[in-house]
Amino acid sequence: MKRLFLIAVPWFAFAFILTGVALAEDPEATFELPTGTMTLQAPQDAKYKATLSSVTFPHSLHFSYSCQECHHTWNGTAPIKSCGTSGCHENFWAPKPGQADVSENGAKSMVGAYHQACRDCHRNEADQQKAAGSKNIVTGPVACAGCHPDPHSDVVDSDETLSIPLGIITIEAPEGVEATRGSVGFPHGLHFQFACKDCHHDWDGESEVESCTSCHSETEPSGTRSVKNEENQMYYLAAYHNVCVTCHRDTAKKRRAAMSQGIDKAELPKAAPVNCKGCHSPS
Repeated sequence: MKRLFLIAVPWFAFAFILTGVALAEDPEATFELPTGTMTLQAPQDAKYKATLSSVTFPHSLHFSYSCQECHHTWNGTAPIKSCGTSGCHENFWAPKPGQADVSENGAKSMVGAYHQACRDCHRNEADQQKAAGSKNIVTGPVACAGCHPDPHSDVVDSDETLSIPLGIITIEAPEGVEATRGSVGFPHGLHFQFACKDCHHDWDGESEVESCTSCHSETEPSGTRSVKNEENQMYYLAAYHNVCVTCHRDTAKKRRAAMSQGIDKAELPKAAPVNCKGCHSPS
């Protein structure tokens, strides 16, 4: 008899709690991002009896991936639903051939979805590190016992959260600097398809996120004024422009490549500004 891997998320485990209203209506809307440990366990009404223990999942260790890597249907504003919500991975265990028709929504079983999302990602990470010649492979577990401990561990659901802005963040020059251009209105909620650490690259995943200028605090460039000069890594203008404009240009390049293949631009991410006036408000 096959061993059943029974993992399901209670509603509260992955639900990001919104305060305020949608981004378009309230530029000050926020949500509470869980930063602690949560337990993924079989639902109480499952008709299968779990033979393996529940899974302890450290949410904060996964912030080097975008939210939408896992929450792939999330629109960036609505509450995140359980993976087993109706219309998603609602079949707890894959039906036997001929027993059920799942072609309508193509939903995989919840068990299959978790194993593909978690275990397969861990395997891919390991393969990429090996291909890069790394001798010290650092990734999550791929063996059953690595996720399902025996004896069973206690259920842990931390209530640690960070309040994350969904609306517009105003980026201004550091105090004491006479800005030659206006401030930048940064729509934080439109960037959740990128990993937190793409921008907040030194963030530990749990502490309050500090302003970029708390690290990139140099208000004058070292040597030339070029933001591409490696000596200017701690120059605040270089940090902002290298991260923002470089990413916008890369996105624009990918949009053009996709449209050249016949993909409708309406199906692609919106183009982001790459010129001064596109980001800076009139001073």
